[in-house]
Amino acid sequence: MIKAHQKSVEDLFSILETSEKGLTTSEAGKRLQKYGKNELATKKETSPIVIFLNQFRDLLVIILIVAGLITAVIGVLESDQSVIIEIIAIVVVIILNAGLGFYQEYSAEKAIEALQSLARSEVIVLRNDEKIRLKAEELVPGDIVFLEAGNVVSADIRVVKSYEISVSEAILTGESLPIRKVNKNLPEDTPLAERENMLHKGTTIVSGSGKGLVVKTGLDTELGKIASSLTEIEREETPIQKKLNLLAKQLTIFIVIIAASIFIVQILIVGLEEFTELFIFAIGLAVAAVPEGLPAVMTLSLAIGVTRMARKNALIRKLPAVEVLGSSTVICTDKTGTLTKNEMTVKMVWRDQDQYEVTGTGYTKIGKIIEKTTAEEVEPGQNLELETLIEIATLSNEASIEFQGEDKPYKTFGDPTEVALLIMAEKAQTVDKIKERWDIEYLFPFDSNRKRMSVIAKEKKTGKYRIMVKGALDILLEHCISYVEDGEIKTLDSEMIEKIIKTSERFSSNFAYRILGFAFKDIKKEEAESLLEERNVESVEEDLIFEGFVGMIDPPRESSRPAILKAREAGIRVIMITGDHKETARAVGNEISLSLEAEPITGKQLENMKDEELRERVKETEIFARVNPSHKLNIINALKYHGEIVVMTGDGVNDAPALKRADIGVAMGITGTDVAKEASDMILVDDNFANIIEAVSEGRRIYDNIKKFISYLLSANAGEVITVLVLTLFGLFFFGHIFIPILAIQLLYINLVTDTFPALALGVSPPEKDLMQRKPRDPEERLLDRQLVIFIMIFGLFNAIGSTILFLWTIGFDLSIDILTADLARARTIIFAALVIYQSLQCLSVSQNVTIFSKKTLENKILIGAIFLGLLLLLFAIYIPFMQIFIGTYPLPPIDWLMILITAIPILIFQEIFEKFYLYPEQAE
Repeated sequence: MIKAHQKSVEDLFSILETSEKGLTTSEAGKRLQKYGKNELATKKETSPIVIFLNQFRDLLVIILIVAGLITAVIGVLESDQSVIIEIIAIVVVIILNAGLGFYQEYSAEKAIEALQSLARSEVIVLRNDEKIRLKAEELVPGDIVFLEAGNVVSADIRVVKSYEISVSEAILTGESLPIRKVNKNLPEDTPLAERENMLHKGTTIVSGSGKGLVVKTGLDTELGKIASSLTEIEREETPIQKKLNLLAKQLTIFIVIIAASIFIVQILIVGLEEFTELFIFAIGLAVAAVPEGLPAVMTLSLAIGVTRMARKNALIRKLPAVEVLGSSTVICTDKTGTLTKNEMTVKMVWRDQDQYEVTGTGYTKIGKIIEKTTAEEVEPGQNLELETLIEIATLSNEASIEFQGEDKPYKTFGDPTEVALLIMAEKAQTVDKIKERWDIEYLFPFDSNRKRMSVIAKEKKTGKYRIMVKGALDILLEHCISYVEDGEIKTLDSEMIEKIIKTSERFSSNFAYRILGFAFKDIKKEEAESLLEERNVESVEEDLIFEGFVGMIDPPRESSRPAILKAREAGIRVIMITGDHKETARAVGNEISLSLEAEPITGKQLENMKDEELRERVKETEIFARVNPSHKLNIINALKYHGEIVVMTGDGVNDAPALKRADIGVAMGITGTDVAKEASDMILVDDNFANIIEAVSEGRRIYDNIKKFISYLLSANAGEVITVLVLTLFGLFFFGHIFIPILAIQLLYINLVTDTFPALALGVSPPEKDLMQRKPRDPEERLLDRQLVIFIMIFGLFNAIGSTILFLWTIGFDLSIDILTADLARARTIIFAALVIYQSLQCLSVSQNVTIFSKKTLENKILIGAIFLGLLLLLFAIYIPFMQIFIGTYPLPPIDWLMILITAIPILIFQEIFEKFYLYPEQAE
């Protein structure tokens, strides 16, 4: 076993048969076969057979099957074939229902698994001496990995190069403070918590950057040894799922009480002679009436919705986020890469009061650097001062680019801002020469709080040391004491600082340029050695010489403005939070239609602002500029004080607290760190703001459809229960005897025909046209409110009245007949058919907020298909001979169908009026 912490990097290169150039693709492939994927043991998948058998766990179903089997045995002993056929039919229908339940649960399981594979993290490694991105699971021992702040370490890695890397190892060692990592050999017996030259799988890089050598992967890692496993998508129940499960349990108890009451009353009147038949009927009624399919349909609808969101590049990590999205009232979003394209291009350079234009766009070499006053192209070596700025831009930089051809875009790695600086340097044709001329002795990575990055570089030829710094212009100027003018170093006084700031603000407000400043300081060897030993960034970034600044443009995405207008129409405010200069933020905000009525607030103003003032200002302000990640928490707290449901985007390590505090934390898929992604509820795969609005729309659609199928299933099942109850009492009062108005098998068949396919279709229905014109939903809204309960009860009563009229029709409205000797097959069949028709019309009615007679009814082809299938199955049950025996039906004549339609019309009119003007009045306007 390799004790990597004890070995030098050179020894490990030899042992692992690799080098600083990384592995070859073919060798990496062989090692993947040898060591396996870089994964920890995951939870075993639930077997499809287990999922299927779980459908029979319901106590009522078990009782019904057992009772049926006992009755079947009695039927065999007594040679009663009708009983045997009925029991076989019940069992078959139960198995069919279980099959559909299995399909729903299995489909949801597979959808979540697919999302988990999408959420897996990527790493940048060196293969064939070239940087490539690959899935972390494909790492093998011997790979060279690039390390960045915010990454979750993907394997056990020996430090090769560390620039201020600090790692949180709490997950592994319990140590709460970050541990600084360095490249040095350690004694063999060094405890795990003290191995400062190692990074372990599952730990988090808090700050810094560098490079490492993979020494162990998968179960061979320290985390693998203790068999820990982190899931990427949290499969917790949503609040609405919890409410629905509770509602299903409550309804089950209620319906069982009703079924038991009917059974007891029947037994008291009839006696024990028909105990078996009445018992099976009571249990069958309970099984058919209990909406046990509600949670399953709900889960499948969520899974399908989440999959649809993933196709639109919005990856849900926590299912409750789907529900909350539909209630969101404010979206706080970053600017760069989210509202803008994140394709930075340097357009101008300003130094020594001279301006240079940089032509070309995007990540290609096409373009030149031209002096504005003379319109002359700047040739290499012609302007030494400008080359100094380009040197700083190139060396104080962690990005890299690979040339792909004169007219082709560069292959890029790293932050788009730094990539743009390298492209600018390439236009001056100096990148390779600069890197040949200088060695980087040490690097202090960019920090969102410092807003700067610096390097200590050494010129190879002369041995001269130079500190090179880039960063936010206003902050960088605070650390400068001099500037260059006409080749001379002059004191940087307040007047000159004001002049530089005003010049940059002009470019920001007029052209929406993002401004980045550059500074340097030449130091002696002794000072350099001292700084390299101390590695104190504060000492390095002081008393600098200001060199100039660049203006770069990051154009807004074409989709941002329409998305913001769409959000506004949906009652959602959009707030832009950026680290950029106030004037840049204002210019971009104006272009994408953010409100400028309230003055943008800066980070400095936030720090000096009392909570009460911020709470007042946040009501109107839609632009926050020059903010740190810590300021996001203040903004969220102020918004939540007013009861807002806040969506917050973020990509950095320091954004994690804000992402967790927000109601919905959205991490960036491209620029987002692993830490941000772990803290988030949703990942925006392409960093595109417009897809947040699409996700909100999808969240609203899912909730809308859930309400529809809840309304449908509960009212349909209530219709069955109330119909049976009313007809049972009707028989008692008018015929003086209890009779079974509809067979248990017929109730179960109705359950199969109307509860399954239409409910599934409602769950995936297309969105209403006014969906994004409605106000955000109150998250405290009750699932089953008073209006819906009234609707369910009245609909059930109408069903019962219609069924009673149809029953009387079949007996010629003769209340004097002996109900015990009457042929009830036709009466039961007409009630059976009527309930299916009533529920089919009810399904169409709840599917949309416009009248059922509109053209839109026919647009929902899935629902039409589901209802058509249900009606087809109804006709099979009534007119196919073996099904008549099986289900106990009678072939209805055309006049009976006409009567069913006549009784259905008032029920449909009631549904239309009640739903449009009482249940959903705001949607009818």
